[in-house]
Order: sequence, then structure tokens, then C-alpha cells
Amino acid sequence: MPLINIENDLIAFKMQSTSLVLTFTCVLLLTCTQAKIGYFWHITDFHYDPLYTSQGDTRKHCRRTDERGSSGHHRALGRFGDYSCDSSLDLIQSALRYMRTRHSENVEFVLWTGDIIAAGYNTNEDDRYQAIRNMTELLRMTFSSHFVFPVLGHTDPAPSERLTNLWSHWLPMEALQTLKNGGYYTIEQTQSKLRIVALNTNLFTLREENTLPARRQWEWLEKVLDKATTNKEMVYIVGHAAPGSDSRYNTLSVDANGKYLRLVRRYARIIAGQFFGHLHADTFRVIYDKENPVSWALLAPSVSPHRERGGSSNPGLRLYKFDTDTGKVLDYTQIYLDLETADRADSGAEWVAEYNLTQYYGLRDVSAESLHNLAEKLRIASPLETSYFNKYIRAYSVKYDSAHNCDGACAHQHFCAITCLEHVAYRQCVEAAASALAASGRSVALAPLVNVVFTLLFIVISFC
Repeated sequence: MPLINIENDLIAFKMQSTSLVLTFTCVLLLTCTQAKIGYFWHITDFHYDPLYTSQGDTRKHCRRTDERGSSGHHRALGRFGDYSCDSSLDLIQSALRYMRTRHSENVEFVLWTGDIIAAGYNTNEDDRYQAIRNMTELLRMTFSSHFVFPVLGHTDPAPSERLTNLWSHWLPMEALQTLKNGGYYTIEQTQSKLRIVALNTNLFTLREENTLPARRQWEWLEKVLDKATTNKEMVYIVGHAAPGSDSRYNTLSVDANGKYLRLVRRYARIIAGQFFGHLHADTFRVIYDKENPVSWALLAPSVSPHRERGGSSNPGLRLYKFDTDTGKVLDYTQIYLDLETADRADSGAEWVAEYNLTQYYGLRDVSAESLHNLAEKLRIASPLETSYFNKYIRAYSVKYDSAHNCDGACAHQHFCAITCLEHVAYRQCVEAAASALAASGRSVALAPLVNVVFTLLFIVISFC
């Protein structure tokens, strides 16, 4: 009996020890996993207009129309802005105040992807520089202990020593040199294997693609990606205008667009994410290699509520969650301001979470394959037939009221823009859908005539 008790005690002790070891291991693993989690902000397209005024004319970009300040259009304009116009100072300040309150202790950096000033703002270079300086100071005060990585948009001034000096507190010397010469740079994250590559997508346009700075950027980009491959680093590519086409924009030239996509396919294994703005819309892109999804790009909506070439959107901010060791994007939270409500409220702007990417779309993870599967769910004959497209189109304009006005042809254009990034492939995709819809329309139109013919034949056969 004593031996049995001893054996039982030993067994119990071993079980308790094993349980403690497993518990400790789980806690250790959980701690290690949690230690890898970090956050970064992506903000884009401020389109800050220093001339915005609530007494302005919406037909004149919400600016005063004459020296007396009388307006040709008397609709009341809000303190935080108007859907017809670019950003007021109050709107941008409210956005930055909100950003300061979210995950401030775990935010690693901020991506700021261009179009800092409004397109129609003063052509005087000193005034434009002063506007960018004001925005830079706001960001520096908001993120006093964080790095902000800016890139140039098409409304921003060309690279210069003055602009470089303005951002010198965020960037190392080597980055400042290439920024001054060409508007692009790279950042090595010393505490992880993550490299940030900031591009000047203005050099990818038809006007600039054959210039010396454009050629130098291509050479530099390939060298940086080769070095990252050798060093076993993962890369974030950051820029203003994304590759591809859509119904409103075709920013990159055909040659530059194709060259960029070939580079992405070649280095897809080390590209952990691509982040762009410019469209003033919430959407994404999937890049394929021999029909296999190999990379993705996420396009963040603008802070500005105004979208060129038709449409508007609510102001948006985006907070990414990522693995700080590997750079793998784990999720993001899209945040927005209901501009109409904010302008009516006495209490000020209330920025709130709009959705969480993986939960909103039911994604397993953030990967090229998962986003490809999501794109396939948007491939529909009518947007009324699926909740996925309805969700997508609501997010596209950041819950702006008119976002649902999208028919079957419109829905297919979105699918083509997401999945067909080569310009020729995009046109073929859209034209194929248009032909199919036209054929469907002809079939519907001929249906009554066909019914009449068959009825007459039936009568003739019956009499025979």
C-alpha cells in the first residue's frame, strides 16, 4: 500500500509539473507573440487648403469670391469642411488629435503618402512650401517621439533642399540625399528585418518617365530590392499613386506601370506590403504572376472629403496592425468622420471606427490569396446579389450616402481595377463585360419577338 501511494504521488507530481511547464510555455509563447505586435498609421491626401472658409463659395473651392467676402453661393459651409471642397485646417487638426489617442504607446511609425496641399491652391512656391511646413509642424507635435515617413504626391512641390530640410528630423542622412535628388528614399529598421521603400510616383507619369531622375529611381529601386533580398529583409513599398487603372484615373504611364508590376512579381517573396493613396477611395489591388496571386496593394482613403472627377467621400484614417519582426500585416482598422454630422454637432468632430478588415470581409489573413478570394466574391452580375459587394462599395466612399449608386457595369469595373493592373488587361476586362451586358440586353429585347414567332408556329402546327 505505501508503495502504491508513493507511485500515485509521483504520478500526480509529474502531472502537476507537466501542467506547470505547459502553462509556463503557453504564457511565454503568448508574451513573445504579443511582443511582436505593433501598429502604424497610414494617412494620405490631406489636400489642405489654407483658403477654405465657411463663408466661401462651393463653386470656388469654398473660398471667398471677392475682397468683401460676399459669396456667390449661400449654402452654409461647415467648420470641418464640405463634400465639394478640400480640407480645412480644423478637419486636419481634429484628425491628428484623434490619432494621438489611439495605441500611442505601440505605434511604430506613420506613413504619409502625399498630396499634402490642395490642387488648386496658390501657384506661388513660397506659399505652397509654407502650407507644407504648417502640416509638417502639426505632425511633428502630434508624433513627437515617432518617425513619420512622407512621400510626394502630384500636388506637392518638386524635391528640393528646402523640402528636405523640412523633413530632416524624421529621416537619416542617406535618405535625405536621395529625397533631395529624386524624391525617393529607403529606411532600414535596425531592430527588425523590415525595410521601408518610399517612391516618388510622380516620376512614373508619362511626362516624367524618360527623365534622368526617373531612370535613376528605377536603378536605385532595383538595387534596394536586391540588397533586401541578400539581407533577408522584408519590404514595405510606399507611394502616392498605385499601379493599375480604374474608370477615373490612369496615373502611371503604360511603360512605367508594366515595369513596376514586373519588379513586384520578381521580388514578391520579400514584399510584405504596398501602401498607396491618391484615389480618395478605400480599395485594394491584387498582382498576379501566371494567374497566381503573388502580391497586394492597399489604397487608403483620403482625409480630404473631395474627390476629383465626380464623387465624394467621408474623411478617413487607417491604423495597421503588424508583426514588427517580420513586417507581416495582420489587420487594419479603418476610421472615419461623418462630415455632415460633425458640421452639425456643437461638440466637435467624432472620429470612429468604420470597420476592421479581416472581420468585415471574413478574411483568414491579409495575403494575396485572401484578397484574391475576396475579389472573386465581388465578381457579380448585379451588386444587389451579394452582401460582399455592398460592403465593398460602402467602404469605397467611406460610408458616404451616394456610395450605393453602382450598377452591374460599375461593379465589374471595380473587379477589373482590382485584378487587372496592366492597362491593356484592364481595358479588355471592362470591354468584355460591356459586350456581355450588351448581348444580354439584346437577348432581353428580342425575347418578346421570339415568343410571338414560337406562338405563331405552334398555331400553324396545330391547324396542320
